[in-house]
Amino acid sequence: MHAPPTEFQTQVVSDRHADTRTAALSLAGSLREELDGPPAALLVAASFHHSTALPEAVRTIRDALDGPASVGFTARSVMAGPEEFESGPSMVAMAIGGPRLRIRSFHFDHRDGPPEAWSRELVRSRLRPMSPPRGLLVFADPFTAGSDALPARLAATLPAGVPISGGLLSGASQAGANVLVADDAVSMSGAVGLIFEGDIELEPIVAHGCRGVGESLIVTGADGSSITSLGGRPAAEVLEEVLGSLSGADRTALARTPLIGIAADAAKPIKGRGDFLIRPIGTVDRASGNLLLSGGAPRGSTVRFQVRDAKIAAEDLGMSLDLAVLDHRPADGVILSSSAGRGSSLFGSPGHDAGRIHERLADPPLLGFVAAAEIASIGGRPRLAGLGLSAVVLRGVVRP
Repeated sequence: MHAPPTEFQTQVVSDRHADTRTAALSLAGSLREELDGPPAALLVAASFHHSTALPEAVRTIRDALDGPASVGFTARSVMAGPEEFESGPSMVAMAIGGPRLRIRSFHFDHRDGPPEAWSRELVRSRLRPMSPPRGLLVFADPFTAGSDALPARLAATLPAGVPISGGLLSGASQAGANVLVADDAVSMSGAVGLIFEGDIELEPIVAHGCRGVGESLIVTGADGSSITSLGGRPAAEVLEEVLGSLSGADRTALARTPLIGIAADAAKPIKGRGDFLIRPIGTVDRASGNLLLSGGAPRGSTVRFQVRDAKIAAEDLGMSLDLAVLDHRPADGVILSSSAGRGSSLFGSPGHDAGRIHERLADPPLLGFVAAAEIASIGGRPRLAGLGLSAVVLRGVVRP
């Protein structure tokens, strides 16, 4: 049984031209031709090749569409429909529109400080909710806003259960090189995003890409971003012991890319793969016995070492899509953030994530990007996660 189509309108177009202005003019012309009227919002994702002139590109497309709420950002690579453009210049634009739909852009920059310093009043002043929000997308610079405080501060300002999705940008390897645009505001720091109200629903899709190895362990010593001891023993020594207990393939995977999962809820008696926040171990200091990882792990938390697993990643995505297709309403659009650890490096060729989502949801307009870390609902709250996938399905509300 199929639900009647909604009045919701979404279009996605892409361009591979190396010249930013040429690409922007192409996208602007295609969207004007395909849309029935001015959209409520514009989302532009561009590979790092376009970083210098991205603000002009967003302005060009926005002006051609009569000034919708607009957000643009840089990423290592972007996606459109079933395609993942893993190399070379690329730019993708999504226009979102429909009656009884309200979408506004927001931004935070260096003057606001890191998310840990954002007050509830500051966040509300930027989001400006006018009615119960239906969902929120946020895209953030990892060097200035890349902490768990980012989704936590946003969630604390919204009613419980409002979907929050997005991710940290992967378009630069150093601070000050990512580009973020929100309407006329341009920054190289902070975060930008869109808040949705009215006749629209945002349904999250979350998939994980790792499998736990060894036993769960308790962090008994921590110092800033370092885990100093696990179960009362030097953390690096415990990692070496786990490596020695593994089979060839798992041992090679953990040694090449050491990962650790931090339990979102340490009190949960049985923890599945969706219950861990995955973090890369940046440094194994065998002299001190410490493991250095982004954000660290608090003393008393439960952790487990992890390895990337293409089969697990495919199964998780399949199960999430099985749930999504139970809703008979059409998928009017998809915004996808996929970890930099997926793609061809995990599956052997590009197009796995975007292609499967596009096919299972009956070919909706899809805009995606490779994220340094994705924002996904884990343990009932939006959190920063790694090596996984986070997406939202846009569905217009069917009026009787």
